[in-house]
Amino acid sequence: MGDSSRMDNSVRVDTSGRPCPVPILEIAKAMRRLPVGTLVELVSTDRGLEADLPAWCEATGHELVRLERRETSYVGWVRKVG
Repeated sequence: MGDSSRMDNSVRVDTSGRPCPVPILEIAKAMRRLPVGTLVELVSTDRGLEADLPAWCEATGHELVRLERRETSYVGWVRKVG
């Protein structure tokens, strides 16, 4: 996988331009309707995502697969767990 590629078989949630707490609220909403094992790609321009997404994963038990910064965006991949 290259640095700018999208992970295969993921559901994309784009919250670009929307401030905290919207990115976390949107990924939480997406997770509720997806089956276990689904990979969710979250895109945000909110720099708070660097701290918020790992904390949310820790609190909910979902797996943070990867989190990276791309210019002015942050992209995180989270796998739904039980």
